[in-house]
Amino acid sequence: MNEQIRVPVTLMRGGTSKAVFLSQHDVPTDPQARLRFLLALFGSPDVRQIDGLGGADILTSKCAIIGPPSRPDADIDYTFVQIGIDQPTVSFEIVCGNISSATGVYALQEKLVPVQEPVTTVRVHNTNTGKILRMAVQCADGEPRVEGDSEVDGVPGTGAEVALDYSDTSGSTTGKLLPTGQARDWVHVSKLGREIPVSVVDVGTACVFIRAADLGITGTELPGQLGPEIYEMAEEVRRWVVERCNLPSSGILTPYQILISEAQDYRTIAGDRVVQSSEIDFVARMVLAGGAMHKAFPGGGSVCLSVAAQIAGTIPAEARGTHAGPTRIRIGHPSGVLKIFANVEHGGGNDWTVREVHFTRTARRLFDGTAYVRRSRLEATGEGTLS
Repeated sequence: MNEQIRVPVTLMRGGTSKAVFLSQHDVPTDPQARLRFLLALFGSPDVRQIDGLGGADILTSKCAIIGPPSRPDADIDYTFVQIGIDQPTVSFEIVCGNISSATGVYALQEKLVPVQEPVTTVRVHNTNTGKILRMAVQCADGEPRVEGDSEVDGVPGTGAEVALDYSDTSGSTTGKLLPTGQARDWVHVSKLGREIPVSVVDVGTACVFIRAADLGITGTELPGQLGPEIYEMAEEVRRWVVERCNLPSSGILTPYQILISEAQDYRTIAGDRVVQSSEIDFVARMVLAGGAMHKAFPGGGSVCLSVAAQIAGTIPAEARGTHAGPTRIRIGHPSGVLKIFANVEHGGGNDWTVREVHFTRTARRLFDGTAYVRRSRLEATGEGTLS
């Protein structure tokens, strides 16, 4: 018996992340078989993911499963999967905004959608959220363009722009733009012995926004500079939101935990640039349970943050100093600045409607080939966690 199975794979960069792209027909449909397959493919659980394709980082342990559209208003289906690194977890909770930018490029290169020059719009049905995302891809000579003058902080050089339209993604996780019904709530944090204000907003990806100062930090810290108690407090807030909004208790990623502070100068993770307070509307850091910080900023999180910044009473609007819009919100993150346009309409009270959300990324195919997955890993009965 052949001890390994062959799997066609493509490695794509989308924004500040990388993901293994798989065709839907190459992925097991049974949930437990799919869990074992993805863990084996990525070499998880292992802090180095040395026996698989994982990059040993939350930004590179990602998978995109692409299939034919399951609804008439889409060109393709896209399922995003976050693979655990040192834990045997496989999460279908969220849509990755950075990786979604690569789905349109992939669809055109795979001839799943006909190329139209100079720009092809690909309608992407994200199965994680049930929402339609629209990708405007620059094309020339029958192919998506690679070279261009679009810059993404956290990605070296420049590339061809991919414009993402997330205007129809309100309530992606909870069904409501303001899941608790208000712009601000108060949550008791055990380590502080008191309540702190938070804002829960759901567009693109559900997020809970926390003032960095309330946790005793400046908000300009970089990955590796926060103590474990900060992550523990942020996780306690996340669990409160999960219970308050009736989200699955098995989830490990949602809502995103975003630390917010007022605009201030800070040095980027690369150390070669100081972001000036005049360049940004506020500083933001995404943290995850277990002690990890996003090295840039998640695309879905940026969608949510740009909208939250235009809703009166939220933590981001407070840090920005105004909720005036529509406008391009400038997010200061560990790798630089991310700019995202949002237009939010106020209907009175806590009634807010998202009219537009747009941002740009660059994306590129990095590798095509065959992965070899050990059959013994697929037949094992070891435990893993799906969420």
